[in-house]
Amino acid sequence: MAKPVKKTERNLFDEIDLKIMLIGEQIKNHQQSIEKAMKMGGLNGPSGISGIDYSREPTKSVHLSFDEVLPMIQLDYERIKKLKKERTELKKSKKRIEKIYKSLDGVESKVYYLRIICKMTQEAAADEMGFSCRHFQRIEYGMRERGLL
Repeated sequence: MAKPVKKTERNLFDEIDLKIMLIGEQIKNHQQSIEKAMKMGGLNGPSGISGIDYSREPTKSVHLSFDEVLPMIQLDYERIKKLKKERTELKKSKKRIEKIYKSLDGVESKVYYLRIICKMTQEAAADEMGFSCRHFQRIEYGMRERGLL
């Protein structure tokens, strides 16, 4: 027997927050990659060495040359920079959407909420508000003319 599908409301703010969180995780992964590359290239210095344990068997470890490590580190730094810029843009976009939404009132506020924040189609949003599709389009057109959509 099929399980009932749980319909969750889509929300633009939740999607932006999720993207920001995922970008944060990607940045963390690139930082860990930089640390690992530095360790493999021996670039983090002797600070971690406290003594030599002669009782253990020698193990095969990967050691990379400076010429191999440097491009890897630079690539990760570039990706981190790009991700931070993307995260900043998402935060600005979220603030802009919130500012526009808070500045509206009445019917336009509801139209903006349903179309932009909840990402509903024109037909679904018009049905939700009890308007004809054509009347809803007129309201949207007026908002577009003023740069709100």
